[in-house]
Amino acid sequence: MYEKHRFLATVGTGRPDRVPVFDLEPGDSTVALWREQGLPAGSSVADFFGLETHHSIGLEIRSAPFYKGAPDLLDSPEAFESHYDSEDPDRLPPDFEARCRRLHREGRVVYVNASGGGLLQMLGVRDWESLVDACDALVNRPAFVEALLERTTDFHCLLLDRVLSNVTVDYASLYEPIASNAGPLISPEMFERFSMPGYRRVLDLLRRHGVEHRVFCTTGGDLGPLLPLMLDAGVNGLWISNIMTEEMEYANLRREYGPDVSLIGGIDSTALTRGEDDIRHVVEETDPPLLADGRSLPCLDARPRDNTPFAMYRRYREILAEVGRL
Repeated sequence: MYEKHRFLATVGTGRPDRVPVFDLEPGDSTVALWREQGLPAGSSVADFFGLETHHSIGLEIRSAPFYKGAPDLLDSPEAFESHYDSEDPDRLPPDFEARCRRLHREGRVVYVNASGGGLLQMLGVRDWESLVDACDALVNRPAFVEALLERTTDFHCLLLDRVLSNVTVDYASLYEPIASNAGPLISPEMFERFSMPGYRRVLDLLRRHGVEHRVFCTTGGDLGPLLPLMLDAGVNGLWISNIMTEEMEYANLRREYGPDVSLIGGIDSTALTRGEDDIRHVVEETDPPLLADGRSLPCLDARPRDNTPFAMYRRYREILAEVGRL
């Protein structure tokens, strides 16, 4: 099987020839440390471990400047134009169509980021002060917020439709970091009012373009109260990073939602900082039950960090290959 077909069979209803070898690669600082600890010079982490990496088409639909917040969005409707320019060349690589065709020919996994970083990012949150401003707007200026989010969703759908009319993808990711370990920062009722209209439009667009796998992603926190809303709207996969609460552990999610919802991740990455016994324990506890149910791709629940020794990551990959057999 090509990587693409293996991934689709794993998270879909097929049966792959084997479990994909997948993890998010570490950042540059971790790679630099790993080179001192044994990662050969000139070899990437993906090449050394044979990781079957996923490739983004490169579309950026967040507000500009990307990843830096835009608190002035709450000050004036005129601010929108400066943050959402559909003709901004930095929003999409100029060769994305040719690159996607090449990746498909090579049998690679290709995906698109289909959300603007979640509700708080769309309200310009970047720090505590802007979070307070966003919460105040949600409570005291709901009509303004609804109009802003509708306009933002128009922008998202414009770019997604433009891109998906020209290329195909294997899945779409929708990122929503809006929870602490105590639960979501807003109530399910507020999430339904402010977030779900936009999510439903985006999910409908993805379905129209034949994107079969629509994966809801988040980093940490207990999103349990919001998951039924997303699943009812058309999300059919979950990818929870940095799991810190029992409610988000994959065994509980599988019991709650069954095998119709695919799961990516689930293996506690902090075990790699505690030694081989802990690595084996979490892999044996997590991996076999998920694989037995199907529609699961077990991998670390976060990128390896600087405190993860190269030797422990290598041992983790060995244990996972030993335990995670179909």
